Amino acid sequence: MTVRIGDVTFSDWISLKYEGGYTDTFIFHINALNGLPPFVYRPLLQRLVAHLNQKRPGASLWIRVDSPGAWYLAEVKRSILPGLGLPYVVTRVEEEPDYCSFSYRPRLFFSSLHRPPAMGDGFSHVSQEELKCLQVLGRIRKGNEDEVASLVGLPETLTYDILQSLQKSGLTVHKIGEKIQKDKSMPNEMDPFPMWHPTRAGLAIALRSWGVSKKVHFSGFKELSPHQIGSSHRNTSRMWPAWLRSAYPRAEIWAGWSETKLPGIFVYPDALAWGKVQGYETLFWLEVGDDHKSKDEINDITRKRLGDAWKFCQETGVRLVFVQLSVNWVIETVRWTFGKMPQEVAVVMGNKKRFGKLPTLEWGLVNL
Repeated sequence: MTVRIGDVTFSDWISLKYEGGYTDTFIFHINALNGLPPFVYRPLLQRLVAHLNQKRPGASLWIRVDSPGAWYLAEVKRSILPGLGLPYVVTRVEEEPDYCSFSYRPRLFFSSLHRPPAMGDGFSHVSQEELKCLQVLGRIRKGNEDEVASLVGLPETLTYDILQSLQKSGLTVHKIGEKIQKDKSMPNEMDPFPMWHPTRAGLAIALRSWGVSKKVHFSGFKELSPHQIGSSHRNTSRMWPAWLRSAYPRAEIWAGWSETKLPGIFVYPDALAWGKVQGYETLFWLEVGDDHKSKDEINDITRKRLGDAWKFCQETGVRLVFVQLSVNWVIETVRWTFGKMPQEVAVVMGNKKRFGKLPTLEWGLVNL
């Protein structure tokens, strides 16, 4: 039940009983399938915590993560370090923390405090499928129904019906919008074709579902390089989860994010998907290969990105499938740049014009 404290809200509140007293613990809920990567929450939590410390001295925070695997939870924990300025704990949604599992010991009160006032969550009036579409549109700003369907994980025809229903409710609009320019000094241009946009009301629903209070600024979740929206490169990035589901029907693809910044490294994938393949929890890192660079440049970039991708995966112990989608001559160039690889890594080469087609995946090898 959503609770309000001053100008901000939390998913719920609980007074945990431990030996010596009761906590004053606010709950922040994260669903791993809500359209956001796990790296984006720290700025939001810092703003909520700053307000909480003013209004409820001695409060603590319980971050509950609903996730089908271990990686998302581990990345949420890692992204919050070195701390939030109050005692906090991150657990799976079904786990209850013990006293010593908090970042430092929370204050205990003689008796249980009164529950903060409850309020509506701002998103429960829409269906789960509608909410997922609004969450994806909230992050990518605008897109085609095939892109939204890929990132949501629903069939394209169903996604189209949902988007139309949302449009009737005033939560989405299908239109030719103004193109986002890389250089703001350039003259305004219009998008090349109509796309689905969230309205202000639709975006507000997505924000409330992510735990963003009305008066709290939160913008770092958005897809990078918005000036590329509408390009074939961006379409390939957004179609990455659907591409994987088509190529590896026995794999579980839980979520995917196009053009997302990663913590601790300067490079970022064109798209990142997360799931399980052959029994292993895995990150599927996509590079849409450039065919306008020289062979040496392509080889250098590919080696660096593979090294950074593997280093990133090692932080949380997840396997890596590193995929290069490009034209045939780039694939032939790049295939010889890879040396011996760990058994936890697979490199996959595919033609970017053959949607949904990838070679059979074998660990420790370059798969062509």
